[in-house]
Amino acid sequence: MALVVLTSPALWLAKATAQVDNQPQEELTPAFELASQSIWIANEDVFRVSLRLIDAPDDSTVDINIGLPIRSRSAFLDRLAEPSAGLGPQQIVRLPISAPDADGITSLQIATTSNQVPAAETLGQPQLELSAEGVYPVSLVLRDSDGSRLDTIHTFLIRTPPADSSLSPLLVSTVLSVSGPLAVSPEGSVDLGPSQRSLQVVAEVFDPRIRPQPLAAVSVDPHLVDALAVSEQSEHTSLLARLQQATINRQITSNTYVPLDSDAWIDQDLSLQIGWQIEAGAAVLDGSLGSQTDRTTMVLTTSASPELLQRLQRERVGLVLVPDSLLDPANELASTSAKTSFLLPAFDEPMKAVAIDSTVTAHFTRGDSIDTAPYLVLADLAVRWFEDPQQLRGIVMAPPLDSLPDSIGLGVLLDEINASPILSSVNPSTLVESLEPEVLRRVRPADENGFGEDYKAALSDGQRIARSYQNMVDPIATVGTPERQLIETLDRALLLSGAYGLTETERDAYLAVVAQTVRDTVAAIQPPSRQRITLTSRSESIPMLIRNNLDHDVIVRLDLNSDKLDFPDGDSLLWRLSPGVNQVQVPVQAKTSGDAVLEIKVNSPTGLLALGESQLTVRATSLSGTGVVIAAAALAILLIWWARNWWSRHRSKSVPQKSSVAL
Repeated sequence: MALVVLTSPALWLAKATAQVDNQPQEELTPAFELASQSIWIANEDVFRVSLRLIDAPDDSTVDINIGLPIRSRSAFLDRLAEPSAGLGPQQIVRLPISAPDADGITSLQIATTSNQVPAAETLGQPQLELSAEGVYPVSLVLRDSDGSRLDTIHTFLIRTPPADSSLSPLLVSTVLSVSGPLAVSPEGSVDLGPSQRSLQVVAEVFDPRIRPQPLAAVSVDPHLVDALAVSEQSEHTSLLARLQQATINRQITSNTYVPLDSDAWIDQDLSLQIGWQIEAGAAVLDGSLGSQTDRTTMVLTTSASPELLQRLQRERVGLVLVPDSLLDPANELASTSAKTSFLLPAFDEPMKAVAIDSTVTAHFTRGDSIDTAPYLVLADLAVRWFEDPQQLRGIVMAPPLDSLPDSIGLGVLLDEINASPILSSVNPSTLVESLEPEVLRRVRPADENGFGEDYKAALSDGQRIARSYQNMVDPIATVGTPERQLIETLDRALLLSGAYGLTETERDAYLAVVAQTVRDTVAAIQPPSRQRITLTSRSESIPMLIRNNLDHDVIVRLDLNSDKLDFPDGDSLLWRLSPGVNQVQVPVQAKTSGDAVLEIKVNSPTGLLALGESQLTVRATSLSGTGVVIAAAALAILLIWWARNWWSRHRSKSVPQKSSVAL
């Protein structure tokens, strides 16, 4: 089959007009896909492209159309809008396709040259002239034996500067951010939904068995990782293990346990609870992933208000990454500069921040470019560099993981950034340290998802109830025990109740779980039954029987009250109850003889959670201390009287009577 190479602009235009531009733009069934390509082309490099044939005839051929180099983003966006219009002065037509392999993949290799006049083709091999540095648009057209167009792929290749160039690279920070709806229901069931696919992408792209560890940070909602940890599904257990392996020695940014309507929390004087959410999120990530969370860096998702930043500064967060959707577009720079480092005003000093540019990774969401998306992103980054190669600039991007069918495209993107001579992978803090602040940006007003005093009060009650139960078991429960797991379940429900986007009914459902669970649990503690007890001495210990129907020990507080009894050990006693019936000995002292009512309340150690109450009737048959004194005094008086009376009678008998004598 003949091979035609046209390098003259005039001849190319005639040929391109006949075969590309003027062809009807009918809807074609995809016949081939881009499997891989070389993107960075240095002097005299070879352009390699692999195609996956889907529904192509055996005698199909490929046309390669290459346009003029692009060095501005505006021209790049124009090319994306009309990829087939006026490609440029080069076209290679009827390039035969080699036999595909078992996976249906065939490869093409085209030599490139930087000479103005290409050297004569050797052995019939064509050459692409890349005489200038820049981003070249490329169209691959699949045709059948009759020359009819079957399918077209639009991509780019990049002619890079000499290797010894002293030009500054474009700094690129990549953040793999995973967020999603709550995965744990109020009933405790686990369903990660679409978030599971995103977590799998993270695990795959960082799998050390597939590629060397690319430089990228991870931002994941802690509640999703927590759901994996508590789930009993084998696929979730396996995914968590893969994430643990993939995130070793990787930067994991700090996050609140769930996304929050932070402005509403601050308005309701719950800013300290934001710190509670941050601490809980870090504890989950540290414990479940086994990697130390970077608590100084946070990705914001719902708000970047100055009030929130002030709160975060108090939590020792020094750098925030803010999606550009949260920023006021009125403050955007007029230029297309890729330098997105900036500061947000907060507190007395501005807070370090960088904007996450959503436009550069939007190519992943283009419906017709899944296979070419990573190369479009690379071309987008390259044209930003070509706009001002002398200036050190940077960009932060967060690929939309929920739009990726797998990790292949993301892996290609990260690998090619590492291989690029004009791009440099850095972490966000390095980017901020390397660049001067560009502009103070304003934030959009937060979308309202507020809550009122009702939720604030309900959250406070739920926390009080949960802490009360925790005080009953925390000092004696060990890790992994059912009681410890119950504490974690209560905390989880409280944290989930504050998630951004929940309705009032949904919030109440999580809080109701806390109250009902604790209520059902402590119902297993039965206070002493009503009974009569007789004291045979002034000071004695009263036996009480308290039943613990739980399968673990608990600590309770006994609050005692009686008008006629004293309590030498105090009227509040802490007692550890083992499973089953427990005999509790309470020392008492009777003030008087007779019946006394002893009121007993069984509470949590803090006294905030009532577990039950009862009354005992205590009869004191012994004398009281006052009675003993009175009796002793009476006996003493009686003894004195008896002694005097005895002495008087004895003396009168011992004196002799006078006899009468007659004179």
